[in-house]
Amino acid sequence: MFKNILLAVHGDENSEFLEKVLELVRLSKPEITLLHVTETSLSHYGYVDQLASAITKDQFIGYIYNMANERKNNIFKDFKDRAGDLGLSFHWRVREGKPQIEIVEEFQQGSYDLLILGTKPKSPGNTSSKVKEKVLKEISSSIYILK
Repeated sequence: MFKNILLAVHGDENSEFLEKVLELVRLSKPEITLLHVTETSLSHYGYVDQLASAITKDQFIGYIYNMANERKNNIFKDFKDRAGDLGLSFHWRVREGKPQIEIVEEFQQGSYDLLILGTKPKSPGNTSSKVKEKVLKEISSSIYILK
C-alpha cells in the first residue's frame, strides 16, 4: 500500500472529499502531506477591470487572495480535526506559484508514492483541469483524482 501521500488541496474541497481521503488512508496510516499552493499569477483574471468598473483589478485580486487564504485555513482546520479523530498525523505545506509547477516539484522532492487531487466544478476562471493535465504529463507515479 502507499506509505507517503501528497494530498494537494485548493480550498474548494467539500467534507465528502475529505471523508473519501480519510477512508482511503484509515487502515494503512501512511505519511500524509497536505499541500496548498497559493497562486501568484492570476492571469486568468486579466480583464476584470473591464468587467467590474466599480473596483480596480488590484482590489479584485486582493479579494481573491483573501478568499483563497480563508479557504486554505478552513481546509487545514477541517482536515486536522478529522485526521486527529482517526489518530492520523500529517504535515502541512504551503507553496507559492503556479499550482501545476509547485505540485510536481513538491511531489518529486518529497519522495511520495501517491498524489491525490480533488476537482472543482466547472466555472469561469477555473483552471483545475489544466493543472491536472500538466501534472499527469509530468508525474509517472500513481495519481488518484477524487470528486
